[in-house]
Amino acid sequence: MLFWIFAALIVYYVHVFLPSLIRIPQIGVYRYVGSRDDLPELPTIGQRAQRAHNNLRENMLPFAVLAILNIVLGTEANALLGAQLFVAARVVYLLTYLFAIPWIRSGVWSLGFVGLILMAMPLLG
Repeated sequence: MLFWIFAALIVYYVHVFLPSLIRIPQIGVYRYVGSRDDLPELPTIGQRAQRAHNNLRENMLPFAVLAILNIVLGTEANALLGAQLFVAARVVYLLTYLFAIPWIRSGVWSLGFVGLILMAMPLLG
């Protein structure tokens, strides 16, 4: 389970840095390292990256809580598939969001949620 927690953190930081990496070519490094007052709107792909990041932030807390509870209670082996599904779904979700693939994106989000449910099941009995 620890591997999947760290994998989720890597996915999280990719989401954190991606909008910034998209913005740097838009405004230049000098302006980026400055105060960044009055920035222009992010390009469309940057806005998508920001929305994907916001969505991941909403889902990381339940993932972390479920992962830690499964470790503490010794049920992590039963929750491992859910953690794997969640992390894999979040990687694919980012790609489908960036490339604006609407129905698949929603389906992939649902798979990530199923991963959270699978992680919760060992804790319920």
